[in-house]
Amino acid sequence: MARWTADRIWEAVEEGRWIPPSATRVTTEEYDLAVTPGSYALTYVYGFRVADPTRLGERLTALRQRVESLGGNGARIQLTPRSRPIDLAGRLEQYGYRPIEEAEVLVWRLVDDQGGPRLPQFPDADGVSVRELESDAEYDQFIELGPAIFGDPVPPPEARARFLSEFHRQLLEDGHSGRFLAYHTTTPIGRAGLEVAGPVARLWGTGVLADYRRRGVYGALVWVRCDSAVRRGAEIALVTARVGTSGPILKRHGFEPMGPVRIFEARW
Repeated sequence: MARWTADRIWEAVEEGRWIPPSATRVTTEEYDLAVTPGSYALTYVYGFRVADPTRLGERLTALRQRVESLGGNGARIQLTPRSRPIDLAGRLEQYGYRPIEEAEVLVWRLVDDQGGPRLPQFPDADGVSVRELESDAEYDQFIELGPAIFGDPVPPPEARARFLSEFHRQLLEDGHSGRFLAYHTTTPIGRAGLEVAGPVARLWGTGVLADYRRRGVYGALVWVRCDSAVRRGAEIALVTARVGTSGPILKRHGFEPMGPVRIFEARW
């Protein structure tokens, strides 16, 4: 486990950038851009680095032009300790970007010093079951929870069809959909995602309906995915957790903080 240095963990974080299946992706030396136009307009800018701080305004203007040419009407820039210039957060606000989310990268080491499985421990969630999705009907429930939990826009038919196609592809590829639902008896109340890429497991999109929070559902979703990941050969689990909500829960249960992730957004 010694090979999992801070630099290697951040490299693993960057390798797992989320690109919506309906997005147009453009990668340059300065950023990794994913634009999803239309009513489900989302634009993500990852890995933003401008070597010369005096050219920041010029490069942001060029970024906006690129986004608009692809049908986007705004951008969300993700900042990590590897972003440049170092004071980028303060500079972005000068150019009309506003902070919308503060999170942190946390890591759980899934293998102990003897090479055995190591799983986080959470209190039991009474009456709650968690399972990985296998059917279109379950995937519909997964999608429908998004707006209720996160306030996301409802995906238009084109985006939804591509999400479903990706769901089918993953099931056929290795038998794992990477999507999980938590149920209270038969009612879906929480959802979460998992991506396993070699030794790295990425936990994403975890959320629980407001009426069912503080009942152990979040912990159940985390535990099941860690168990699935270690069975598939993963050595570490990474999660980008919100500072004020999921981050404190995970740190109380032994997840190690690696550093901040901040999201700045501009709409045009």
